[in-house]
Amino acid sequence: MVGRNPLVLGADGLPQALQAADTLLRGAPVRTFTGTCNSSGVATISFGAGTYAVAPFAWQIMDWTLGGQMIAGKVTAITATGCTVQGMVSVGTLLLNTAPFTTAPNGTVVTVAVIA
Repeated sequence: MVGRNPLVLGADGLPQALQAADTLLRGAPVRTFTGTCNSSGVATISFGAGTYAVAPFAWQIMDWTLGGQMIAGKVTAITATGCTVQGMVSVGTLLLNTAPFTTAPNGTVVTVAVIA
């Protein structure tokens, strides 16, 4: 069986055992949070006080509406206690519009994934 601890050169130039990749990190937990867009297409999402010590990494998860429109967006601000998302939805016919997306209407639910 091949050894799990390959040798690498350390900062001092001497060989050192490198931990197997599966022992370095078991995986940071990913959590999801949802929010509802207001009339400007902005959703304010709260993680809850004390959930994170510092601002985590968050991204908006694309989804579909019941009507078949794609829900997209961008996390525009993030703190340790929450984030703000600009929601966007796809438009029906691109030939009649200037862009493939428009601001999400009031009540559109957006979901973000958060990893710390």
